[in-house]
Amino acid sequence: MLTWDQTGNYQIAEFGVGNINGGDDWMTRILQTEAFHRIPPANIQAIFMRMESLPVKAGEKIVAQDDDGDFFYIIKKGRALVTRSLPNQPQNSQSLNSQSQNSQSQGIKLAELKDGDTFGEEALISNARRSATITMLTDGMLSRLAKSDFLELLNEPLLDWVNYAEGEKRVRDGAQWLDVRLPAEHQTNAIKGGIHIPLIFLRMKIDSLDNKKHYVVYCDTGRRSSAASFLLNERGFTTCILEDGISAAPKDMHTSG
Repeated sequence: MLTWDQTGNYQIAEFGVGNINGGDDWMTRILQTEAFHRIPPANIQAIFMRMESLPVKAGEKIVAQDDDGDFFYIIKKGRALVTRSLPNQPQNSQSLNSQSQNSQSQGIKLAELKDGDTFGEEALISNARRSATITMLTDGMLSRLAKSDFLELLNEPLLDWVNYAEGEKRVRDGAQWLDVRLPAEHQTNAIKGGIHIPLIFLRMKIDSLDNKKHYVVYCDTGRRSSAASFLLNERGFTTCILEDGISAAPKDMHTSG
C-alpha cells in the first residue's frame, strides 16, 4: 500500500513490487521528486497499479522519431539514448549496440537516460508525433503508462496555467520568461527579457537553468510549453504556463529574438 504521511512524504509499506530498499530504488527516486508531491495520493496509487512492466534488450528501439505517442515510460533498470535525426536524414533502423557508433548515422545525441528517468511525455502532452528516438543502451526493465491514464492521473495535476497579467506579475517578482519554440520562431518574435531553449533540446540544456528560479513557459499554443513545464516539474523546477502562448503578450512586450 502507498501512504502519504503528515509531512507530505510518500511511504511504501507493501505494493507487490519488492522491497523499497532493494530492487525498487527507481520508485523511491520517482516518489521523492517535487513533481510527485503535487499529485494526489489516490492518483499515485492508481498510476502504479495501471503501469505495465516491459523487459527490454540492448539496442532495442522503444520509441521512434515521428511516430504517434501512445505511452509514458519510466526506466526501472538500464540506460537509454535519446537521439534526433538531422534534417533530411533518414532514421537508421539498425540497433544501437554501443555509443561509439557513428554519431552522424544516429543523428544528434540529446541525452542519456538512467534508472528512474522518464520519457515519452512530450508527444502525449502536445498531442504531436515523437520528437526523438529512444534506444536502449543496455538490457533493462521499463514501466509504461497508457496515454489516457498519463493525461488523467499524472499530467493534469502538475499544470499551472496563468494569463499574461499573472505571468508578468510573477516575472516582476523574480520569475523568468522561457520560450520553448523553435529558433526561427524565437528570432521572429519573442517576449522581452526572456530566455530561449527549444523543447527538443530541453533535456540536454536543463542544467543551464537555475532550479531556484520560477519559470513562466510559453510557446505559440500551449502544447509545447505544457510539455516543457512537465519536464521541468519532474526535475524539481517551479513553473507555470502562459495561456494562449505568445499571442497573449501585448505588442509592446514583443521583440525579435
